[in-house]
Amino acid sequence: MSTFVEQEIHRRNRWVYFTRYRWVAHIAYWVGVFLISTKLNFTGPVTISVILNKFLLANLHIAIFFYLYCLYFIPYFFKKNKNLTFWILVIASITLIPVADFYFNKYIISLTGENILIPGLGFWGNYQVILIGYVVNFLLFSMLLFFMEKSEESDLVEELEQEKREIEQVKLDLLKTNISPDFMMRSLDQLKRAAIVPEIYTPESIIKFSELLRYRLYRNKQLQSPLTDELQALRDFISFISFDHQRNHLYTELLVKGNPEHKLIAALALVNILEPFCKTIPAVPAELQIKIQVESALLKIDLLYNQHATDHLFTDLQKYGADYMQLYGDSVHFNFENCEDETCRIEMILPLLKKQEEYPT
Repeated sequence: MSTFVEQEIHRRNRWVYFTRYRWVAHIAYWVGVFLISTKLNFTGPVTISVILNKFLLANLHIAIFFYLYCLYFIPYFFKKNKNLTFWILVIASITLIPVADFYFNKYIISLTGENILIPGLGFWGNYQVILIGYVVNFLLFSMLLFFMEKSEESDLVEELEQEKREIEQVKLDLLKTNISPDFMMRSLDQLKRAAIVPEIYTPESIIKFSELLRYRLYRNKQLQSPLTDELQALRDFISFISFDHQRNHLYTELLVKGNPEHKLIAALALVNILEPFCKTIPAVPAELQIKIQVESALLKIDLLYNQHATDHLFTDLQKYGADYMQLYGDSVHFNFENCEDETCRIEMILPLLKKQEEYPT
């Protein structure tokens, strides 16, 4: 796995100057070189011969140097912290390649009738001119690569943020869709019994259960939900399990204080906290009191269960708290304990969200 990651990082480092349309900057650079060094310094017509000899061949060696620099020297040495080797290669290239450039111009390009070198300066004079040109163009080219690096850094930060949002979305989706199979089987069994032996609450029980499933399905792919809708879903949940509370051995009371209008909360946050209490039937009838205080920016939730939490319930509640604390960090307060008076108490604070807010940082 580490080898794959290293290869991917190396591939990205090597081609960073050509991806995301950055190759356009290279074209613009060489067009500028052509206009300055060829067009402006040549009074005659621009023919194919001029383009070939005074642009393509004349810049062949400096182009080789530039692309050795950005395709090999930087990714293979500089970005792997082989700084000494990197600078030795750069200095050697910038001093030796002009020598090859001089002899190439003297013995190859001159055969075509074009004179690139300055007459009368000899080797040393022309070498100095070529070297100065290399250094100036190297500085300009390095500036171009620097801005490409900054662009890539900005793109990388954006990609990491997007991946983080996607990971958090997956976490929340898994959390929201975590419907207990035990609870589903018990609920379907409850509906089956109500259908076989009709009770006065049978039609409403079916409606409440279907509304609860519909709400879960609708909110499953959404990040947030109106607090009024979430509270209504919680009331439907409580109503459904209360219809058969003698078999479920659970009586639930909900008390809400404050104004829930125009407020948003993480989708299914309230529904999910009730489900652990419904996964298994308590050995003896139990009572669960849920108090919710709606404030301007947060929701205070206090649950009092008149029995000690079993190991399964303890694990489920701890996981619920850990999941939301992982998603929302310091915005969430979760405290759970089995009290000495044979009761179980959960104190929780959930953040209220702003419209179209994504994950808090």
